[in-house]
Amino acid sequence: MKKEFLALTIILLTFGMLISVPMILADNGNEEQGANNSALVSGDKTEGGEQICCHIFGYGANMEKVSSQYELMERNECAVPEDWVGGGREIVAKMRCEEGYAEKVQTAVQARNRLRLNESEVPEDCTRTDSVIRCELKNGKAMVVMAGNSGNTIIKIDGENISTRAQLYHHNGEIYGVFGNETKPIEYLPEQLRERIRERTQARLNNTNITLNENGEYEYEAEKEARFLGLFKVRERVKWNIDPETGEILRERAPWWGFLARDVREAEEE
Repeated sequence: MKKEFLALTIILLTFGMLISVPMILADNGNEEQGANNSALVSGDKTEGGEQICCHIFGYGANMEKVSSQYELMERNECAVPEDWVGGGREIVAKMRCEEGYAEKVQTAVQARNRLRLNESEVPEDCTRTDSVIRCELKNGKAMVVMAGNSGNTIIKIDGENISTRAQLYHHNGEIYGVFGNETKPIEYLPEQLRERIRERTQARLNNTNITLNENGEYEYEAEKEARFLGLFKVRERVKWNIDPETGEILRERAPWWGFLARDVREAEEE
């Protein structure tokens, strides 16, 4: 009886400490490795002969990417060799390796295609109603652009909002974002992001928040339902960084105490 009382006391004290102490996020990925070879960080399986588009680049005076080349190769080849200095490699959308891609981007990223809420002009295949812009996407879905808080732009697709400060362009149903001196095609949208998260965890997620940051990465935050020590229902605030071109999960951050909690799966009953 004394042993059972002692065990229960320890559990209650531990749970009380977790409630009173702020959540600390632990970075479960290697950021440098994620930037150079995100496929390895995401844990995706490499099949023999699979071809991906690899961006090979050098670094300029301000560490901007210069001398860019795009080559089709196997996934495991798109990694920085140990003796290579002054540049990097990263997996990007396959469309970057298509003939005429540079001209395609040049055509898309023009003033007339910019998504601007404070001007009357809108891109082709877009309409404006008051302060809201609506555009048709190549997958047949619609994108709604509206003003957010603190100067952010809100993109609404699939019933979910994406918040960003990046300058976005719309052309022929495709979205492009300018991040520093680099332009990226935004291939993955909320529905595809959810699928990538489901590949990583089958946990029940709530209060999702999606941001497209200044580095050209999605920050996908959600509360994951779990049972601490298998007994008490808690919510873990988890964040995934996802490449908008390839859908690769670059990094995952979760509370330090996450290993003590068991995920509540979507199919489980309350």
